[in-house]
Amino acid sequence: MQSLSLNPPAIEDIAREAAHLEAVLAERRAELAALREESHEFKARYTCIVGSRLAELAEVESAIREAERCRLNLAAAEDEDESAAIAAPASAPAMSGPTALRKLFWSVARLFHPDHAGDEHEARRRHSIMAEANRAYREGDVESLSTLLGDEDLQLYCAGTHGEGAEDAAARLASLKDELRTIEFGIKRIKQDGLYRLKLAADEEARQGRDALVAQAERVARQIVKARRRLAHLS
Repeated sequence: MQSLSLNPPAIEDIAREAAHLEAVLAERRAELAALREESHEFKARYTCIVGSRLAELAEVESAIREAERCRLNLAAAEDEDESAAIAAPASAPAMSGPTALRKLFWSVARLFHPDHAGDEHEARRRHSIMAEANRAYREGDVESLSTLLGDEDLQLYCAGTHGEGAEDAAARLASLKDELRTIEFGIKRIKQDGLYRLKLAADEEARQGRDALVAQAERVARQIVKARRRLAHLS
């Protein structure tokens, strides 16, 4: 393919567009960093206030099911469909063990690792995506890894190609567009995350003078009391 020939006016246009993109990129980078920080802080608070009580409730419910099996002499297989019923609310982030997290990360790596790139442009796109995957793995962010793995648009984007032999100005503009698109994918993933939606709901409650997480923890605590009474009755 012939290299792209650019006359001076076209180069000036590209330079102006590149300058605009750099300004937009600075804003988007700041937005993504702020979203990550907010999500991380909220996840830590959720785990501290609600997560431990949900785990306790799940443990008591499991003991109840076992006691009911013993009392009714039911086979364990008949109760498998109910084994995960109380693990977490629909809006809570999914939990997974280290082995499952590792497997999910390597599935993402097989799709997006830069070693699989066909050219330098694709390698840069893949590197940006793997940076996000590494961040999610470090933080135990299962939902972000799952979103990466299932995002067909991102896979098509990652495998997209640019014309070969383009002038430096056009190549730089294409690189800026690549980076902006990768960052916007990151922003979209966070905003679609169940944990982030729960945070927005909690923020709205806070504006009305209520603490949604404390209220949820209190509801779970009442469920635990009832569950323990039921377990004592079965024992």
